[in-house]
Amino acid sequence: MTELNFDQLLSGTVDSVLETMFFSAAWGPGEPETGGAVLASRLAFHGRPCGTFAVCLSEPAARLLAAAFLGEDVEALTDSQIGQVVCELANMLCGSLVSKLESEESFDLAPPELVPFGSETTTGFGAPPAARQSFEIEGGVLTVTLHLEAVA
Repeated sequence: MTELNFDQLLSGTVDSVLETMFFSAAWGPGEPETGGAVLASRLAFHGRPCGTFAVCLSEPAARLLAAAFLGEDVEALTDSQIGQVVCELANMLCGSLVSKLESEESFDLAPPELVPFGSETTTGFGAPPAARQSFEIEGGVLTVTLHLEAVA
């Protein structure tokens, strides 16, 4: 596999998925959320390479993305629906990202799950991420994090 620019891949993936599936856009770089209500989802992927992918976003941004994705009014959404859409966002972003990797192997994506914000499940167990970017979006900030397992 050739050396990849994961930051560039993340940026293009976020732009594409937000535009096509959520009728939204990333407005530019942002600062990661440090307070307030935040929703986070994480999933593992297996292939070559293996790793984890996580998304964290402010609750108002999650509500707006869920409304756009489901075609519902923001006020009509349940917390469960919003959580499911955050998980699906992580799934779509990870799937789109790994499809861009130059790998001859297929990838298996584990089901995404909601996780506590700031827990080791979103920070990668102390290992530095291969890429992490935050994007200003309507309603707040979306942060995506990619961790890759060390190749033996």
